[in-house]
Amino acid sequence: MALQILLVDDHALFREALVHVLKELDREVVVLQAGTASEALDATSCYQDLDLVLLDLALPGVDGLSALPKLRRRLPTIPIVVLSGFEKLQIVREAISAGAAGFIPKSSSSVAMKKALSLVLSGEIYVPPLLVGLDDFAGEITQAPSMQSDSNLTQRQLEVLELLSHGLPNKSIANRLDLTEGTIKLHITAILRKLSVRNRTEAVRVATQRGLLTSFPSAL
Repeated sequence: MALQILLVDDHALFREALVHVLKELDREVVVLQAGTASEALDATSCYQDLDLVLLDLALPGVDGLSALPKLRRRLPTIPIVVLSGFEKLQIVREAISAGAAGFIPKSSSSVAMKKALSLVLSGEIYVPPLLVGLDDFAGEITQAPSMQSDSNLTQRQLEVLELLSHGLPNKSIANRLDLTEGTIKLHITAILRKLSVRNRTEAVRVATQRGLLTSFPSAL
């Protein structure tokens, strides 16, 4: 199954433009759309296989920042990225503290947006480049609520790692998890980085030592 993204924004033209950007990220992407926080919450009840939520803050009725904790509780393992025209440091802090896996200004170029989303889909937290390196903010990012396990791998990455341990190629893993090969590559890149290893074999070895695998790994 293709990458499924829930896009929450009250401006139809912006949603339409962003769909084109997301198609460049993954040609098979399925973009579900909502114009309000209420519609977004309803969508989470109907669609259980979301891979990502993109959330605007300036929504009619309940604003995105207020809706974020509710969405986080509904989707504890799914990354939620804030897309906003507001770029104040305090708003970014509040969004990350509320559980956002990233904050992307709407003024970002399509190239920057795709890179940011790829980073988030690989299990990382993204903040605008101007904020990276600020000492008083770095700690907040490290301590921010996340969907990651104690191993620092997301649930989806643990599933990919389990299939890697059986020696399955990317295409087979994608078929097993109903994801695209591009998404699987992103997860594997994140797994190698988080486990500080260079290849799949080392990843399985380290994961076995740490007790991250539920079954005995096959030889790779």
